[in-house]
Amino acid sequence: MRCRARWMGILAGLLAWGSSLIGGAVSGAPGPVAAPETSRVGGAGEQLALDAAIALALEQNEALLMAQSDTVRAAGAVREATAGALPQLTLEAAYQRNFEKPAFYAPEEFGGGKVELGSDIEVQGNLRLDQVLYAFGRVGNAVRYAKLYRGIAALNVARARSEVVFSVREAYYRVLLAERLVDIRRQALVQAQSHLVVVAEKLEQGTASRFDRQRAEVEVRNREPELIRAENDLSLARQELARRIGLQLDAAFVLTDSLTHVPRRVDLDAAIRASLTQRPELLGLERQVDGLQRLLAIRRAERLPMLGLYGQLGIQGASDADHPFDPLRDENRAISTAIGVSFRVPIFDGLRTRGRVEQARAAVDRGRHELRQARKSVRLEVTQAVQELRSIQQEYEAQLATVALAAETYAIAETRFRNGLSTRLELTDAETALDAARTHSAETLYRYNVALANLERALGTEWPAAPTERSEDR
Repeated sequence: MRCRARWMGILAGLLAWGSSLIGGAVSGAPGPVAAPETSRVGGAGEQLALDAAIALALEQNEALLMAQSDTVRAAGAVREATAGALPQLTLEAAYQRNFEKPAFYAPEEFGGGKVELGSDIEVQGNLRLDQVLYAFGRVGNAVRYAKLYRGIAALNVARARSEVVFSVREAYYRVLLAERLVDIRRQALVQAQSHLVVVAEKLEQGTASRFDRQRAEVEVRNREPELIRAENDLSLARQELARRIGLQLDAAFVLTDSLTHVPRRVDLDAAIRASLTQRPELLGLERQVDGLQRLLAIRRAERLPMLGLYGQLGIQGASDADHPFDPLRDENRAISTAIGVSFRVPIFDGLRTRGRVEQARAAVDRGRHELRQARKSVRLEVTQAVQELRSIQQEYEAQLATVALAAETYAIAETRFRNGLSTRLELTDAETALDAARTHSAETLYRYNVALANLERALGTEWPAAPTERSEDR
């Protein structure tokens, strides 16, 4: 009796340790076929939804902030290009005090001697207005090129935003998967502990051998490192998510969303057509080719004349008085005004313009090749994303039946074991099969959510995507 009491005390201690590990006693019977509610490991903290995590990342991501800075620079480039079509007003002024005036010596026939030039104080100013009348497309193409550049900068922001959204979604889903695997490992450990108690009771009753008890103990000890590894993976996944959304690595948060199965029936041809019209990369390359064509037109126009209008107002004044404003008196100053038309014709510039035209033409050809290559890459990327999503969806639906079958098999094996109709080995095989089925189902559900996010990125869809039918895996 004392031996039995000692064994029961040891087993009670093991059960108490397992209960404290998971936060309460858990039944050893298998759960429902679908995954149970995901636990929130990592301590209490603020709730964090997927949309909120994405919003945090969009506020702090450096690549996105740099792309947004480029839009500001592009807006400045538009203003700079527009300035070429506006009047240019220039003011030049000079005030000069001569301590020793310039001089020359007159010839003898003119009396000889030193003759000084100028006055003690001299003032001059010139106000000039220039307006381009016709530049053979230089100004207009420059403005349009700058506007295209601004559009490309905005599309780069959209592209950076898409990458940030996908990165956060993938990290968020990985934490959910890690939480689910911790649940599976904990449940397996508690089941092994419960079976150890059953085997110990049977040993006291003489219906089980010491080998059976030792085999049950080994099973418990094998489950412990699996749980430790799962918890460590969860900690690393949480740190990675915190890094991507700009939080401290040890930040405490509770994920409020869960891995879901969102059935999607995607038409491949329609998906390719949508991606070709929505992907920021393609839209940016199209605008880039257009901009390079504008630049080519600007280079060609450098061979052509330029017609402009100008007007100017000049003032000159001089005085030998010591008063600094004396040159501005009516009797000491002279004012001139003029208006005219300027016509500039480039005749020969050492073949510089020809070289620029050749470079611009080659840039247009290269841009067109890049656009065609990018379209092919997008077609392939969307095709792969659609096929991967279909494959994983079929795999997940098949695994649901596998989990149900494994759970039913385990329930039968456990009943037989408790009634003494089977061995511990048969129960262990059923446990392993159920654990593997639940693990594969959780991993496939994670891959499905990541594949769906990747497809939306490949299509150029803005987050959040349009609502579809949702069925959560609980």
